[in-house]
Amino acid sequence: MINKRLLKQIVFSLLASLSFSLLASLSLLLVTVTHAAAQQLPFYWDNINVAIDVQTNGDMLVTETQKYVFTAAYNNERYRYIPLDKVDAIQDVTVSENNQIIPSTTGNENNQLWIRWQHELKPPDSHTFVIKYRVVGGLQLDGGNTQVYWKAIAAGRKSPVNTGKVTVKLPDALSGKVLSFTNFGAAAVPRQVDTKTFEFVASQAIQPEQELEVQIAFPQAILNVPQSGWQQNGNQSQSTSEKAGFPMIFVMFWFGFVMFSISGSARSDSLSSGGSDYDSGGGGGGGGGGGGGGGGGGGGGGGGGG
Repeated sequence: MINKRLLKQIVFSLLASLSFSLLASLSLLLVTVTHAAAQQLPFYWDNINVAIDVQTNGDMLVTETQKYVFTAAYNNERYRYIPLDKVDAIQDVTVSENNQIIPSTTGNENNQLWIRWQHELKPPDSHTFVIKYRVVGGLQLDGGNTQVYWKAIAAGRKSPVNTGKVTVKLPDALSGKVLSFTNFGAAAVPRQVDTKTFEFVASQAIQPEQELEVQIAFPQAILNVPQSGWQQNGNQSQSTSEKAGFPMIFVMFWFGFVMFSISGSARSDSLSSGGSDYDSGGGGGGGGGGGGGGGGGGGGGGGGGG
């Protein structure tokens, strides 16, 4: 008679193998559907330029300048989603075009701040929107250093960005004090403009699944910004979350995510229903999923919009 323990091991191994095979198949299906959706949309970004102005209290004033080019009829409602998992708050949100503030609304959904606005659209046409907001608690502490760690140009878009640039300006107190600066995700050229200004320029078009994330480190003692609330809470819960886990739970999570993403793509790609230019559940830089290497486990920012 087969040993019961051996039988359990065999069954567990078979379940694990089937689970990961299912996960791989579903992930491939999601990528295929998302890629097909991206090819159908009649717009792209000519450029996205992001300026991050770090304040002495640790806040970051972010200005996103996004130029949309519409090649055919499409909905006239735009969105921007910013994940809230790696910030304490997003405040002072404004949207403008041609130096004029335009009406916009904000709200929270699925741990993301969404910004929504409308505009005239007579394709072929282009529109340049400037989105401004204050990030509270966005800096990350890593040992004795503080980091600007931000997904400035989000992944999960449904169209490419022809050119992208991120500029980070630090307070006078940090002039000449930066320990390192680098970027992750899409290929980019980092350079130091002066003793407190850093620039990251994408070296080629940024594809829909790519993000541009920047990281700048400096000694924590200079600004002496306290650890953010989200990072304190994350450190407290990390040891507990690391102990949990079972292959089937992991697979069921991904199954639900894939099904939600596919159905979301189908909804948002319908022009008559006011589709989104981004996958609204996207993660990361300006908050969100993904992330480069280095301390803190990934930058804030990112998200999406439309």
